[in-house]
Amino acid sequence: MVMASSCSKPNVPSGYLLVSEVWRKTQLAEHLCRHSNVQYAEGLGVVDFYPSEDAAVIFLSEADLVSGNAYRRRIVKFRQVIGIMRGIVVAQKTHLTSENFSHLQKFVVIELGLTLIPVSTIEEAGNLLAQMVGCEAKMNANPFRMKTKPANTPDNALLVCTTMIPGLGEKKALLLLKQFGSLKALSNANEESIADVVGPSTASSVYNFFRGFY
Repeated sequence: MVMASSCSKPNVPSGYLLVSEVWRKTQLAEHLCRHSNVQYAEGLGVVDFYPSEDAAVIFLSEADLVSGNAYRRRIVKFRQVIGIMRGIVVAQKTHLTSENFSHLQKFVVIELGLTLIPVSTIEEAGNLLAQMVGCEAKMNANPFRMKTKPANTPDNALLVCTTMIPGLGEKKALLLLKQFGSLKALSNANEESIADVVGPSTASSVYNFFRGFY
């Protein structure tokens, strides 16, 4: 076990997931230990996981999302604490949380500028975190890492978030971000303007996604 400060950059060994001590002996931690190298740390504050020294993750369970709005204050504090690090919110999207998920999405992505990745189960969350560790260890092939990019090209964190929309692969997500410039603009676009970029079938999925029909 190591000590860490939530106000400073953590020391995360390459290929390891730094896990807050509060997750020890949980179902998620047990799953992580089977699929990745785990190192526990005290003093991470609101940050739950560090897959690398410049990426921080907070996890919202089904219980967190249905028990009130306390999770919003936690996310705001998370955004303040991580500073310039890439912030990723992993949240359980289930039949109990799907109704309010669009509100969470707009709050996390549009208002706070963080990446939101939905998962349906604890096992899926564990697999995602293990995948992040592997990606962070491969700097040249890392979809979660912001890289130097040509002008007018969206950063990878934004691109990864956009590909979470049903029906969007990386190619269509990139076209939409180049056309609209931001998720906020895309979320406010009408279905016809989206269809001009990606076609009517995909446009319907994107339009409905931002209006909570998924």
